Amino acid sequence: MSAMSFELHPTGTEQPPAFLTPVACEDWISSVPLANAVQAQSMFLKQLTLLHRYSLHAAERFAILETLRGPVSDAQEDVAKKFAGRPLPFSPPEQAALDSTLAVWHALALGYLRCFEQARSGDAGLAAQVAKVAQRLLSVFADWQVDLCRGEQLPDAAYWKQLHQTFAAVESMGIAGAAVNDPVRHGNMPVSPLGAYAECHLLHTASTYELPARHLAWVARWARRWGVKLSLIKAPPEDIRNRAVPLWVDIESDRPAGYLPRPSAGSRWLETTALRTSIAARIALLEQGRAPAEMQLGDDVTQPAAGQLLARVLQRWCKGGAARRSERRPANGSCTFIAGFDAVHFHLSGKKAFHRATKDDATLRREREEMETFGQHSHRRAEADAEAANDNSSIEQWEIMDDWQLLDESATGLRITRPLKEGVRIGAGLLVAAQLAGSDGYVLGSVRWALREGNNALAAGIQLFPGVPRTVSARPVEPGSLYRQAFLLPPLTDSKEPASVILSVGSFRIGRSVEIMVDDKTQILKLVHVLDRGNEFERCAYEI
Repeated sequence: MSAMSFELHPTGTEQPPAFLTPVACEDWISSVPLANAVQAQSMFLKQLTLLHRYSLHAAERFAILETLRGPVSDAQEDVAKKFAGRPLPFSPPEQAALDSTLAVWHALALGYLRCFEQARSGDAGLAAQVAKVAQRLLSVFADWQVDLCRGEQLPDAAYWKQLHQTFAAVESMGIAGAAVNDPVRHGNMPVSPLGAYAECHLLHTASTYELPARHLAWVARWARRWGVKLSLIKAPPEDIRNRAVPLWVDIESDRPAGYLPRPSAGSRWLETTALRTSIAARIALLEQGRAPAEMQLGDDVTQPAAGQLLARVLQRWCKGGAARRSERRPANGSCTFIAGFDAVHFHLSGKKAFHRATKDDATLRREREEMETFGQHSHRRAEADAEAANDNSSIEQWEIMDDWQLLDESATGLRITRPLKEGVRIGAGLLVAAQLAGSDGYVLGSVRWALREGNNALAAGIQLFPGVPRTVSARPVEPGSLYRQAFLLPPLTDSKEPASVILSVGSFRIGRSVEIMVDDKTQILKLVHVLDRGNEFERCAYEI
């Protein structure tokens, strides 16, 4: 993301927007094709830009922005679906959707920033609404940050610097904790400028860019709702025995919240003890079988993902962050890897096209009995391979990517980089097989996160799965089920890593029996629990 400018340019009356009063704005909105989010967004961006550069009384400008805010937010949410959760690099339409979405948030932020600066300067028209203006401005930063993460980018230093400067001004005016209403984002729940500011730091510390789009939306909703639970203190709490670990913020910096304080006159602490109590209570109720919707987590939130996500944010918001599994060390050199479940299976099986059996259970059972009696029936295998080759004609086009460079590594992961547009698209949750320089074989893993860095670089974090993988076929022991690609990973005694099977996503169910075929020999496994889950796979511990 190129740096956004927060400079407030001089205003004039040469190019007026389509409306100069809230009533006229409402009439104009009625002509906007809201069902066409892309067109509506384009119209909103044009008018916000014209409004920002037009001379207008502060109270009138604020009232117009309030009128626009709800429809703008709805259009933004719809357009975000065009890029949220998509692998990098984005296609031209996806990139255009992201760019226009960020441009709208920037224009809306500039509009509220102009109102806030006029209020700070003593404009009588906004004197009674200055806390609401501040909360609106800070909440735009939060919405902006969510869509940046959806677009696999992180806020830059200019974003954090302006956020801190805005909050420092709010704090100096004594309105940080002032209660205001915000029906667009919070319904009837009272909120404050501090709550919106805290929301931005909760989003950052939750590492939302690592989450799939659906889970990112849940965490963003929780950060929005629970930002009001944080309080601000200017010195670290003295008695920490019964307190959560606070988040440290330097409001004189251009960096987000962290856990380790540094000497600074701008040091502030976001107290998270009340938040810890709230999250821990919800986790306990979920374990008792209560539905997520009953605890105001959202009607679309499901188990067990809800409990897992709550445990994740509890660690990052209230317990000082998540510790690394193993020490990370700098590295250099190249890294070769294959991306995608089917492609990985194809290459690791010796580039043998996978043939999915379509016969019923009785036929499969009879063929296994024949094979055990007479040996491998090579003529049938040849026919199957020929059929598979026809069905998988595009499989030969899968290429191994050779252009990644190592940045650092550990026993359980890698951080790698490459030019943005040199190679196939990758995204969080993708299964990969990686081979480091000097290594004889591939190690399976998954993309934990992928981020665009600057204008032309792509960085990714890879989680590695221990053990030498073996390609197999697998199917649930259920009527009508078909064999699909799968992988077996052995147990590792030293690290106490259990044996696991990697299946296509949606395969896991506690206690489910799965038939594994290796070299025409079968074995029945019982799935115990999920060890790792991605967009296209589930790594499951099993029992024989």
